[in-house]
Amino acid sequence: MNVQTLVKEVVFHDSQIINIPPSFELIGKGRSASVFRIRETGIAVKVFYPGYEKLAEVESGVYEKLDNHEFFPAFYGKGDDFIVMEYVEGITFYDCLVKGIPITEDMINRVDAALAFACQIGLNPSDTHLKNIMLTPDGQVKVIDVVRFTQDFECPQWQDLKKAYRTLYRRKFAPKKYPVFFIEFIIRLYRRKLLPI
Repeated sequence: MNVQTLVKEVVFHDSQIINIPPSFELIGKGRSASVFRIRETGIAVKVFYPGYEKLAEVESGVYEKLDNHEFFPAFYGKGDDFIVMEYVEGITFYDCLVKGIPITEDMINRVDAALAFACQIGLNPSDTHLKNIMLTPDGQVKVIDVVRFTQDFECPQWQDLKKAYRTLYRRKFAPKKYPVFFIEFIIRLYRRKLLPI
């Protein structure tokens, strides 16, 4: 299996996917790339959109520093416009809210430990949000999408999420399941700095 050959079959128009090889299964779309699982394997390939190819080098550098730490996907290699990594089975914290799967204090602490490790090795965790944190079937937590861990500014997202978790979500009678439209509405308010966090 030649990953580079498969990636050459991926065709984008801006961020829209025009073509993918049959052995690729789309598992995620972001601002700068789409992520595919190679079917029936534990391998994921992140392919960057036209104009964002240089981020493959940036993100691979982050993964090399993380050195296959348990709280992050294992890193397998890179090309000019893609990176190859472990496929993480599970659901995001975002999906936990949608499905009503409780997010526990232990899960929060595991994310804290992952980000603390990244800081210790000279990275600056950024863009850590509900869709970038995975809960695996065996209860492990993995932080994915680390391309922005090299940014200079201090990103408040994770600290703000923890504050909302501890002041609202963790309350005894607070619901643990939310409709997508409500979550998206809160995200829009947050991005516009209209929430008192």
